[in-house]
Formats: sequence, C-alpha cells, structure tokens
Amino acid sequence: MRTVDPGGFRKLVAATAVSRLGDGLHLTALPLLIAGVAPDPTAFAGMAVAQALPWLLVSLPAGALVDRLDRRLVMTVSAALQCLLAAVLAVAATAGGLQLPTVYALAFALGCCQTFAENAATALLPQLVPADALPTANGRLVGAEIVTGQLIAVPLAGVVFVVSPGLPFLLDALTFALAFLVLLSLRGGRATGEVARAASASTLRREIREGLRWLAADPACRSLAAVGGVINTVITGCFATFALFTVEVLHTGEVGYGLLMWASAAGGAAAGLAAGSARRRLRHRPLLLLSLWVPAVASLAIGLTGNVVVTAAMLALVGFGGTTWTVVTLSLRQSVIPRHFQGRVMSVFRLLSAGTAPIGAVLGAMLVDHFGLRAPWLVGAAVLLVAPGLAGPALAAVPTGEGPAGDRKSADPAA
Repeated sequence: MRTVDPGGFRKLVAATAVSRLGDGLHLTALPLLIAGVAPDPTAFAGMAVAQALPWLLVSLPAGALVDRLDRRLVMTVSAALQCLLAAVLAVAATAGGLQLPTVYALAFALGCCQTFAENAATALLPQLVPADALPTANGRLVGAEIVTGQLIAVPLAGVVFVVSPGLPFLLDALTFALAFLVLLSLRGGRATGEVARAASASTLRREIREGLRWLAADPACRSLAAVGGVINTVITGCFATFALFTVEVLHTGEVGYGLLMWASAAGGAAAGLAAGSARRRLRHRPLLLLSLWVPAVASLAIGLTGNVVVTAAMLALVGFGGTTWTVVTLSLRQSVIPRHFQGRVMSVFRLLSAGTAPIGAVLGAMLVDHFGLRAPWLVGAAVLLVAPGLAGPALAAVPTGEGPAGDRKSADPAA
C-alpha cells in the first residue's frame, strides 16, 4: 500500500490497536464489576447510559475541536487521560468498596476520551495516506481494531477478571500508556495556517453548524449517514436479545453465546483485512450493495434456522458485510469531505450511530415481545434488502473512477 507517511501510518495502526485492546478490556470488565457492586437490572441500565452519553453529548464538540487542534496531540492527551482513569479503576476495584456513582463517572470519562481519540484518528488518516489507498488503510485499521478490541480483549477480560477484579483495568491502563508512547513519536496532524486562523476567529458552535450544513448539502454523504443509521438500528435490534435467542432457540449456554459473538467479530476482522484487495477487484457501488445484501441473506438464515453451526457461519457473514460497509463508506467520506471539516462531519456520523443504537434495542425488544425471538432477524433481513433504495442518492453519487474520490473534487483548498 502506497502511503504519504508510511511510518506515521504504522504508528497510527499500532496506537489504535493497543487502544482498542484497552477499550475492549474495560468495556467487557465494567458489567462484571457492576455485577459485584450492585447486581440489579437498574444498575446495568445506568452503565449502558453512562457509556452511551459521551457519543450523544460530546461527539459534535469533539469533532469541531479536532478540526481546530493538532490531531496527534488530541490522541496523545486522550491516551494519557485514559491511562490515568483506568489506573484509578484498577486501584479502586482491587481495594474494594467501589461505589456505583464512581463507576458511572469513570465509565463516562473514559467514553469522552474515546470520542475525542476516534474522531482525531479518523480525521488524521487522510493526512497519512493518499486517496487511492484509503480503502486498504481503513481496512487495516478497522481489522486491527476488531482483532484487538473484540477477538482478544473480550475473552481476555473475562479470564483476568476471575484472577482479580482490578486486573483488567490495570492491563487497560498499560495499553493506553503504550499507545501514549507510540503517539508521542507520530508527526503531523496540525491544522493548516489558514484553517487555524479561521478557527481562532470563529466559535465552536458556529463550526459545529458549518459541519452540519456541509453534510446536509452533500447528497452522497447525507444518504450514507441515513443508511448507516438504518443499518445500525437493524444490527442493534438483532443483537439486543441475541443472548436470549442463543438460550431458547439455539439451546446453548454462555460459552456458546461467546463463541457465536466471536464468529461475528472474526467475520468483521476478515472483511477489514480483505478490504484493499476487494476494492481493487470491485468498484464502490457493487461493494456497497454486497455489504447490504450479504448481511440481509445471512439475517434471514439466522431467523429461519435453529442450527448453531449455520448461525455461526451466518453471523460471520453479518460481521463481514457490516465491516465492508464501514470501510468503503469511511473511505468515501474521507476522500470527499474537505480536510478542515473531517472532524466535525465525521462526528455527525458517530452521533447518528449512538442515537440509533437505543432505538434499535427498543424496537428489537418490541418485536420479540409481539412476534418471538426470530422476528428481529427476519424484519432486519427485509429492511437490509430494501436499504439500497434509501441509499439511491449515495449510490448515484459514488464515483465510478479507480480512486475513491473518482472525479469528485475536494472542496478543501489545502488538499
């Protein structure tokens, strides 16, 4: 893969991978910690709220600040703060006597740091690789995130939590310390002089509005945001009650549920690693269609079968399709969004994802209540099959040239 800054890209992948390992450790261990502090459904609901709020409250201002500041510095400071917060959790969990409000506050603070770090990493990547290398670069980045944050971190967190409740958070702190050291050696990420001067004369609220207006005026990105929200709603609705599905339909226990979720993550990791070669063989439009239709067929099969092996294979296809959509659309957005708008426009996509997740969970639960545990998968399959109709403006605007940007010109004068 050709890169503008090969060393910088490798450091970004390394820092992101170890950071996601840390994220996966604390996201998996926090519910286990809650079970020991206050084993009550309300306590678990409070944790879900604490983890979702940063994306709803902080995403837009974080995106605007990422466009103002040195993106490398944002990631470095975020890693340092996450290291400190995880260390506090490790000490408190080991010592015992941890109170529920403290856990919520630390989970919220970790989520805020993650919001800044992810916005900065997404906006920094186009400065390290050329436009025609974005699919491969994003694929490697997303693949590394899934491998470390899901395939490795989730089972590891459960094992080390049994040894000591504070151990997952201690390992979490060490991963962020390592990411901090890697990011210190990363160069680049500063806003151009023209952009910095414009930011100094503007307000954060105005910059957020500018990002929203840019997205609203671009039919392709606007449609991609809408379809992404639909996909996230469907997937969240399906997985919200999947643990119960595995018990009552597939007749597996907790180990079986973990292996099935691992199969989905493995499919996503494979898609990330294959994104570059797939993009060289297929144009964007067929890839986008396949990323919708493959999970649709797989969801239909899950809704109709009661076989564990078939379900595992179909979950891998769901993960493969979802990651393919993420990588292709992310590369498209990075190639057409002006560089000085990357942070704030990308933050809108993240806000939509965070906002649609609880909607999907509620709708999925309602479908189960009225029609049974198979219903979310069957309805989800139907929605994904017709989603290309909603994606019409996006697909029509997708470039047909070889590069991700095709013949669309960036509006960034500094590009």
